[in-house]
Amino acid sequence: MSIVLATTVDIIATPEEVWEVLSDFSAYGEWSNFSRVDGTAELGSTLRMRMRMPGFWFSSTVTAVDEARELQWSATLLSAGLFLGEHSFVLSVTDDGGTRVHNTETFSGALTGPFTGLFAKNHGDGGYAAFNQSLKRRVEARVPQAS
Repeated sequence: MSIVLATTVDIIATPEEVWEVLSDFSAYGEWSNFSRVDGTAELGSTLRMRMRMPGFWFSSTVTAVDEARELQWSATLLSAGLFLGEHSFVLSVTDDGGTRVHNTETFSGALTGPFTGLFAKNHGDGGYAAFNQSLKRRVEARVPQAS
């Protein structure tokens, strides 16, 4: 069984400007109420993460880095067969020159089913959508807007 939670947000900034904020994990505590991340956005690096839910620190591994295009990490609980979370941010240019951020989490494994409602509640609209809006505010506050 797997659950996919996907959200998007359009940001009035270039993918490079969004990437600068998105990949600066050390600053997440300044603007994100949803997550804290210790580590670097480098392929294969280990991240120490704390999400609003489950509320404890856990480790993830960066599995894809394509600067200003994609950032992905994954985490397991006990083993990938029991629980695997794969998170990705994909950045694309919008028609008006801004950036669309696709923020997606895929949960899979035997323990996924019992926690379906909890994941949807805490990571869906209440978590990732809020993270997206915080990211948007942070990026757009740093970028001079055309008048």
